[in-house]
Amino acid sequence: MTDLSVETIPPPDLAKAFAESVVAYNDWSPGQPEREIRIERSFFSITLICGLVEQFTDQLPEHVFSKLRSCMHDIPDGDLIVELAVNCSYATAARCLRRMIFRRKAEYRQRDTELR
Repeated sequence: MTDLSVETIPPPDLAKAFAESVVAYNDWSPGQPEREIRIERSFFSITLICGLVEQFTDQLPEHVFSKLRSCMHDIPDGDLIVELAVNCSYATAARCLRRMIFRRKAEYRQRDTELR
């Protein structure tokens, strides 16, 4: 018997918001506030959307995978590239995107500190 209490597929509005988050990440600079994406009547940061999507284990659509993968670089994202290749789910993609955001913010803070 299948456990119906565990959803593996994100609701369409959340899946769309995650896809928009990947695009927004690519255009976002860590010197600016984190981009926000609209879901219904509310706006959510990319990081928060990652947290909302992280519970879904369904396969990531190819167009979202391709866009996220195009944002990754061998250095410093080699570990994330491997993780996403092994398990191309919404959950893995959300964890990868959130780690990329945190890494980008940390690199920005480090550069900012060095310039002072």
